[in-house]
Amino acid sequence: MTRSNRGLNRLLLALVGLVFLAAAAFIANRAYPVIAIPELGELDATGLWVVASIGLLVIVLSICWIVTRGGGATRTLATAPDDEGAGSIEARVAADLVAADLERVPDIVDVSARAFRVRGETVLELVVTTRRSADLRLVVDSVGRAVAALDVLLATEIPVLLHVASGVRANLAREQRVH
Repeated sequence: MTRSNRGLNRLLLALVGLVFLAAAAFIANRAYPVIAIPELGELDATGLWVVASIGLLVIVLSICWIVTRGGGATRTLATAPDDEGAGSIEARVAADLVAADLERVPDIVDVSARAFRVRGETVLELVVTTRRSADLRLVVDSVGRAVAALDVLLATEIPVLLHVASGVRANLAREQRVH
């Protein structure tokens, strides 16, 4: 839900880090010679300005890249202004409401939620952890009904991204039984 690819971010950070590491090693070797590096010749004033401009450009682009990344996650799912002020609902509250609706579904172990801002709109990501060999159609239908009830409760329709997961927690969870 972010605006860039995670792999591309890591690649660019690794490249910038390697460039800075190489520059630091070069400067340290010039101050305290350990390895004999062949002289590249003297740089004139124009060459120094070119190197300084490229360095400044890399720094500015790196800062722009850092500032524009992320910013998608939010705690507030919805706000409702009225005459007396404004009320807001956090994503965790929505997760609790949906989880309360889904307690009767035996295949669901846990429900968690996160909210994101995508193109100016808040999106709710529900992560539903299920047991092994759960009936996915039942799970998806149950989540759909719970989200519809949440929309009625909030008096607004919120886009939902459903992520159905199964893992160690689902395998170790005790089966719910009614006595």
